[in-house]
Amino acid sequence: MESLTPRQSDALEAFTRAVETSPHNLVSKLARSELRTRHIPESVAFARGLPAGAQRLLDIGSGGGFPGLVVAIVRPEYEIHLLDSTRKKADFLRDAAARLGLAVTVHNGRAEDLARGELAASFDLVTARAVASLERLIPWTLPFLRPGGVLHAIKGERWSEELAAAEPVVRRYGARVVATPNDADTAAADTDGGPSPLVVRIARPPI
Repeated sequence: MESLTPRQSDALEAFTRAVETSPHNLVSKLARSELRTRHIPESVAFARGLPAGAQRLLDIGSGGGFPGLVVAIVRPEYEIHLLDSTRKKADFLRDAAARLGLAVTVHNGRAEDLARGELAASFDLVTARAVASLERLIPWTLPFLRPGGVLHAIKGERWSEELAAAEPVVRRYGARVVATPNDADTAAADTDGGPSPLVVRIARPPI
């Protein structure tokens, strides 16, 4: 995929400064110190690895905007929705999106509740980064997906243990693991040499 445009680079820098200077506890002290070396580059690589073409995407547990706002900057062809249960984080996301000129929709509430409303079964993609174990995450996210839609979960080094523990939940939903970090195409190569995310992809069954 092509390198970032100057406008995208400027937007990422402005977003980074917004997180760094926010009075709210959006990310941990350690995460704040690693914004430029880890969290921004990883989110950019993740955005680059998402499917081509216009997609309707929901980022669950968006928090300080990782990866949702970064995806909105890097993949402007997507229709982006962000969800967080904490009001101050949802307010930050709305304000940051407005300042950056990003056309995103922010939802404040619990995923379990919102998945029973008008957002149910309405997204091609659902993304989540450091939200919960796969065993808990799957029931929160799959109801938002259209039949055949795919959850893209950014996980840590113990992703394989999480996936093994989640096997009963995957079977219960009739879902299918379509890719793991062991697959060569799961993590996009970052042309800037930054870290690539560990992504587990789980598809909701088609009709």
